[in-house]
Amino acid sequence: MKKYKFLPDIAVADIAFEAYGKTLPELFVHCAEAIFVEMVDFTTVEAKEMKEFSVEGDTIEQALYNFLEELIYLKDVEVMVFKEFKVQIVEGKPIRVHAEVKGEEINQKKHKLGNDVKAVTMHQFEVKKEKRQWVARIIIDI
Repeated sequence: MKKYKFLPDIAVADIAFEAYGKTLPELFVHCAEAIFVEMVDFTTVEAKEMKEFSVEGDTIEQALYNFLEELIYLKDVEVMVFKEFKVQIVEGKPIRVHAEVKGEEINQKKHKLGNDVKAVTMHQFEVKKEKRQWVARIIIDI
């Protein structure tokens, strides 16, 4: 099964992608991977340090948006890149997301860095269930 694909014709100055998952936690993980693979070559990153966080949202879209924004916030504040993501979701009102992410502090001599993702945009942001999988369409600001 495909995890994600980039959509080069959707956004000119930003990066667009679709991510896929059989379950919501898998979808969230694949979205996180797509964002971080845009920022760093995973083969240069070690899963040395773990960070945990929780976010909420009234909808799946809001929960995913808050999850991805928290990852970007951690990248900026902790100066880290992540390569392993574990997500648990408790559906209800609100939807609760708990994440454990692993990575390490950014080292420009060690890491092969790509685009610096600044934010997730709401433009064309969408999460839907198609047949037997979840699909998210996301545009990230670089």
